[in-house]
Amino acid sequence: MGSRRIQGDSKLTGSELVFLISAAAVTITVVSACSPLYPFNPWDDVNVFFDLGRGIIHGKVPYRDLFDHKGPLLHFIYALAALISERSFTGIWLVECITASVYSVFSWKIIKLFADTKKHNIFFMPLFLGIIYSMGIFNFGGNAEELCFPVITVMLYFGLKAIVSGDGLPKNNEAVICGVLTGVLFWIKYSFLGFVLGFCIYIFILTIKKKNIKRLCSLVWRFLLGFVVISVPVLAYFLFNNSLPYLWDAYFRVNLFLYHESATSGPAGIPVIKNIYIPAACTYFTIKTDPSYGILLLLAVLSIFFINKKYLKKTLTLLALTFILSECLVFSKNTFVYYYGYILCYGFCFGLIPMINLTNKLTSLYKRDSRFIPLVLSIVLIASYAFALVHSKNMFLILCSRNDLPQFRISETIKETPDAKVLVYDFIDNGYYTAAGILPANRYFCYLNIEDNYPVILEEQDKLIEEGYFDYIVTSHFYEPEWDNYEYVQEEIGTYVNYDRRTFIEGYKLYKRVQE
Repeated sequence: MGSRRIQGDSKLTGSELVFLISAAAVTITVVSACSPLYPFNPWDDVNVFFDLGRGIIHGKVPYRDLFDHKGPLLHFIYALAALISERSFTGIWLVECITASVYSVFSWKIIKLFADTKKHNIFFMPLFLGIIYSMGIFNFGGNAEELCFPVITVMLYFGLKAIVSGDGLPKNNEAVICGVLTGVLFWIKYSFLGFVLGFCIYIFILTIKKKNIKRLCSLVWRFLLGFVVISVPVLAYFLFNNSLPYLWDAYFRVNLFLYHESATSGPAGIPVIKNIYIPAACTYFTIKTDPSYGILLLLAVLSIFFINKKYLKKTLTLLALTFILSECLVFSKNTFVYYYGYILCYGFCFGLIPMINLTNKLTSLYKRDSRFIPLVLSIVLIASYAFALVHSKNMFLILCSRNDLPQFRISETIKETPDAKVLVYDFIDNGYYTAAGILPANRYFCYLNIEDNYPVILEEQDKLIEEGYFDYIVTSHFYEPEWDNYEYVQEEIGTYVNYDRRTFIEGYKLYKRVQE
């Protein structure tokens, strides 16, 4: 196919910026269950984050007063969202709009580095965003992976821009920004740092090759400065609240040694093979879950045929190091979690480069009317974008009433008891505390998928149940408790669409403490 001329100029016009941000905001508003078009976000993960976020603004400290094992910065983000609204996910919807806008803008800036873009080419971006945010692994919206792959995209842009229009090394101010963004990743979910590790190795190799140790030191201390800017306030918060040991135990010890750890049998149990097999297998299952994920990944790989040979070696080195190490860290556990691969979407914009180049060739071949192909292409892309949004698995919830959800029907009963103490038992909370407008009454307030290796959670819950501490207990419909001091009072069911787009019925039971 030959090499393509590099534009090298990734500056955006005002109209491009408005278009990209608008496309991101519209996309998120239509597909995310956090948006005002939806009654509620029923995803258990994000409801746990929101429980801790709401707790923070009421003086509770993550890990010490309310237990979770995700990073503290994620809980702080949800606390900011709770300041906007404690009863809805409006605040997270705004955060999603911001991060999606960052992803949209910097993805287009990357494309402009490597493709000779025409005005009509920008209509690829809404479709691209529609595909990215309507994949099943997006689920209902608001998870850590979704909020963080735009952060990585910014860092990727700095590295690529330095290759195309510089000496291959980021500028000093960009090193500081990369340090800040690394701090964001670290304190949200440190398994996202595979990209950063690959980026740092690339910088180290390049500076050593150039024999420019002084430049390396300059970049390192600025990078560390940026990291410290984020880390000091986080650590100061826990130090001020005498909670550093709780931070260490929940965020570091649990995730490093207890979460999804199990023995692997056969050849996959051999360390070297395991480090190759598990990422490859998890990537396969991610593609199987979302074929569009695989198509974008394939197109991104094919983009190497459209990159100018002058920059190809450095670009491939950067992309290979960051992607491989990202995969190894993200898929480092023996258990496949469907949304883990979502973080790798940071480089999927490369998949548009072959499409843009091919459509531009088609346009140049059609001599009769230079406006015909761009017009038809734009119409087709916008129509495809609309189809992608409608294809989102979350459409079953859009414009529904809150009364259609079991969380809110059960919460009406809970609210009959002032200041009720509630426990979500045997499953991860998917919104019962928020729907009832209450905070969890105990530290271990729901199931968290680590009970086998962290038995203290169930031990404390069972002890408090035996003491009759809670006014109400919510369980899944299939759980059959043997509690003498609690009686069954209500059961509700609701429709749910899983990440693999399977529709099924979920049921929940409510138990009330027997009055003596």
